[in-house]
Amino acid sequence: MKTTDIRIAGLGTYIPEIVDAQKAVALGLYDADDYEWYGWTGAAVADDMPAPDMAVAAARQAMERSQTHPHDIDMHIHACGHEQGPEGWSPQHYILRHITDRDVPSFRVWQACSGLIGSLELAACYLQAVPERTTALLTGADNVGTPNFNRWAFGIQNGVLGDAGSAVLLSKTDGFASLLSINTGSTAEVEEQYRGAEPLFPPSLTVGRSMDFKERLAAAGGLEETVAEVVRRQGELRTEIALRTLAEAGLEPADVTRVAHVFTGQESYLKVILDPMGLSTDLGLLDFGRNLGHLTVNDQIVGLDHLVATSQVGPGDHVLIVAHGGGVSITCAVVRIDHRPHWAQ
Repeated sequence: MKTTDIRIAGLGTYIPEIVDAQKAVALGLYDADDYEWYGWTGAAVADDMPAPDMAVAAARQAMERSQTHPHDIDMHIHACGHEQGPEGWSPQHYILRHITDRDVPSFRVWQACSGLIGSLELAACYLQAVPERTTALLTGADNVGTPNFNRWAFGIQNGVLGDAGSAVLLSKTDGFASLLSINTGSTAEVEEQYRGAEPLFPPSLTVGRSMDFKERLAAAGGLEETVAEVVRRQGELRTEIALRTLAEAGLEPADVTRVAHVFTGQESYLKVILDPMGLSTDLGLLDFGRNLGHLTVNDQIVGLDHLVATSQVGPGDHVLIVAHGGGVSITCAVVRIDHRPHWAQ
């Protein structure tokens, strides 16, 4: 989808304290062989800080940077990958309550780790549908440090998870960057691999069953073969969507200045994503992200914020955003930096 007059007015992040990966190995939390192989150097750990509070902190930073008044917000979307609080509770409205007293719609989106970037497309459509709508707030946050989950033993390819919150303000009136195009797709046939042999009822969370993706993938027909099929199918669609999104923006891969992507500790993992698009891993954020862990829904916005704040991108530069979640959902977007915001170095 080629967008018209959709700007990024503000970005915000909340990154908690970083725990060194070597310390996790010493504590017996992280396998020493995995540490040597996967390349992670640390993970952001929020301890007992609730995910919605990290989202509120990130949203407040985005609003302060953009000088957006709380009454200007026309809608809110919150994305997450993990549970946010009491079952049956509405974390998105908790976040909205702490940001504005306007009675605007607030939605929660679950698209695994591509949820926040996928929400950009939903928000852009919402704003463009009615002329009077001008501003959308999007937040994302997760704290994975729950008793039945070990962030250092995620169980699948990308290894280590970190905690974070992030926020984006989309505006039709003002902003330092433009959302030129965005597209989303699904490889729904591979949901079976992520489900494994687990029953759909009762839900695993309600019976205290821990999340083990390695076990689920193995149950779907052999771990290595299953992972290879998910990677192949996801890679085909991700490349197609990325190239189509660039074309809709009137660009080619050579026009991409930097890429905001899922964080990883391995250059080989990043090559699997970028090589088919004709892009070098040098355009990515390997060294920055490997010290934070995979921040679920937040990687791409945290990465974009880092590129802008450190002036690694500036006026006229194009950032390709690539997000995939759970082997099933994929969103790619193209952002053009129009001017350097006052909060950039």
